[in-house]
Amino acid sequence: MFGLALSGGGVKGFAHIGILKGLKAHGIRPNWISGSSAGAVIAALYAIGYSPNDIEKIAYSSYRGLIDLNYLGFIKGAVQFAIGTEISLDGLIKGNRIETLLEELTDGRTMREVNIPLAITAVDINDGRTIIFVSNRNRMDEVKGVEYREEVKISSAVRASISIPVIFRPKIIDGVRLVDGGVTDNLPVYILRKMGARNVLGIYLGYCGERRAEVDNIFEIASQTLDIMAYHITRSKSAGADIILRPNISDLSSKTLHRGAIDEYIKRGYMAIDDNIDMIKEAIKL
Repeated sequence: MFGLALSGGGVKGFAHIGILKGLKAHGIRPNWISGSSAGAVIAALYAIGYSPNDIEKIAYSSYRGLIDLNYLGFIKGAVQFAIGTEISLDGLIKGNRIETLLEELTDGRTMREVNIPLAITAVDINDGRTIIFVSNRNRMDEVKGVEYREEVKISSAVRASISIPVIFRPKIIDGVRLVDGGVTDNLPVYILRKMGARNVLGIYLGYCGERRAEVDNIFEIASQTLDIMAYHITRSKSAGADIILRPNISDLSSKTLHRGAIDEYIKRGYMAIDDNIDMIKEAIKL
């Protein structure tokens, strides 16, 4: 029995679909699953019963039209800047369309209403606490700087976890302003141990020290900044994993998104499992 931790990574998160497809092809199914940011999306859908093929179909049918730019915020911010008052713009993308889709796909379920135990990370931007949405908090002991919640809709938890600072508006839940889980825990390994997993397989899609020449716009700069921060944090926090796979995706551009790009991310994720299956089985004691 093992837990599967899925990291953030923006559009690179499509590789997680290939990870799940590869595991299924080898007859392997995680007993616990966690995710941060893009990984939270895939983890949530899998936890409520969508198969890897189902998630792949959702990806192909839904990736267009999900970006709802915060035009009103832009205009208001420009006016505030012009007259010299405090700018209230808190994100370039509202995130309402993505949350609506997630609400439909999860049928309004809460974190408690899942088929396999689920954990999703987010961060309270006001005080730096890690907020972990879990399907059952009974096993969770108090840890300084960490708060566990379970009576939250899955769609709200995922929307909070994908809130890349500056890019997405924060998600406010019960008065708490939440941003991307990758700020403090991009690869949620230790929570799987707390939930009962004896062995943990981590899938890390973030920055690993390689040079990226295409970081030349506000979206790329914000994403790369978060990736670099998460990289240094993840190196210490992921020590509890029995094995961490890093799919070979560093050469793929995240500037444009189309069906062919999604295909390639999924293919690379699948290959990461297929090429390392013996090592994976040994590490997670199968």
